[in-house]
Amino acid sequence: MADVPITPVVAAHGGIAAVPQVMAAADNYIVRNNGRVLLFFRKTGAGAATITVVTPKLVSGLAVAELTFNVPATTGEVWAGPFNPDTFNDPSGDLDVSTSEDTGITMDSVQI
Repeated sequence: MADVPITPVVAAHGGIAAVPQVMAAADNYIVRNNGRVLLFFRKTGAGAATITVVTPKLVSGLAVAELTFNVPATTGEVWAGPFNPDTFNDPSGDLDVSTSEDTGITMDSVQI
């Protein structure tokens, strides 16, 4: 699995022009997170995708369950976030995001 760095586009009053990142099931997507990051997933391909956002946090020595959600097939559009850095960030201050199915799926990240 390759780590693919994603830089969130900063929201602006005049609008933004985000460039969607095509996702591959074999890769992890690393997104810098300040607690004000939203992720947008669009699925145009057949088959729903399960998105996983890693939660490296431990509570009383127990792992916090990973956040998972589905992006429906063909016309699925899902927003997720914001993500609490205390729960979701790795030691570098990043989110780790992956997909289970990569036919026609893209991800955008926006910092609000």
